[in-house]
Amino acid sequence: MNWDEKRKSPRFKASDSALAASGDDPYTLMDLSAGGVGVRFYGDQPLPGEIQLDLFFLNRDLALTGIRCKKIFEARVDTGRAGQMPEWHVGLQFQGIEPEKLEKLKNFRWTED
Repeated sequence: MNWDEKRKSPRFKASDSALAASGDDPYTLMDLSAGGVGVRFYGDQPLPGEIQLDLFFLNRDLALTGIRCKKIFEARVDTGRAGQMPEWHVGLQFQGIEPEKLEKLKNFRWTED
């Protein structure tokens, strides 16, 4: 069974104007679905097993804060650049996201317009 067959919700590329953070730690929002998000960051340490995530959409002055997430996937990516902090790709599953936040999450998808 491949990864896509395990998904309950379709995954969409995140808008370039969408960002994620946990506390003071910023992440690049890579993709999203109704079940969770994929993020990328640079750092010495991986993310903990559970975090509170905030999502920001800069072009639309929109923020979704305090979303509880559980780490379900993590990969350390070798960038091949000496001296650079390790790059991490992490899959985060939403834990009890409120329906109104889930509806607003649609605004974070990448579109061509």
